[in-house]
Amino acid sequence: MSNDYQRQVIDFYALRHDYDNDFTQARALKLVNYLYLQKSQSVLDVATGTGFIAISIAPKVKSVIGVDFTPEMIARAEKKLEALNIENIDLINADIAAIDFAESSFDLITCSLAIALFPDIPQVLAKWYQWLKKGGSIAYRLPKLQL
Repeated sequence: MSNDYQRQVIDFYALRHDYDNDFTQARALKLVNYLYLQKSQSVLDVATGTGFIAISIAPKVKSVIGVDFTPEMIARAEKKLEALNIENIDLINADIAAIDFAESSFDLITCSLAIALFPDIPQVLAKWYQWLKKGGSIAYRLPKLQL
């Protein structure tokens, strides 16, 4: 991701102090309704933000890694994990495009709404598919476009 574009996205979300509201949570959690979750699964939640998806699915899976490149969002997610005493979520503050997980690391990769922010979505998806275990799934939601 280009540094200028990345900086703009980080700055925008860093200033979103109202991000943890019912509307944002409801939009993100719609994705959870479509997930087939099992206690043995390892999950990657891309653009985890303040952890809506990760926190929602953590009790139903083995482990979750939440990645977001906005330090303020990760800090808010860490506070939630501490308050809820959730121990099977690891948070990483990084650009997902700069991370290299081992092949076949995850049973499920989720990304709620933020996939539209990636400049090269096919490239990102190709990388994610490498990280999936055989039979794994990718689940994402695109934002509703207002025309």
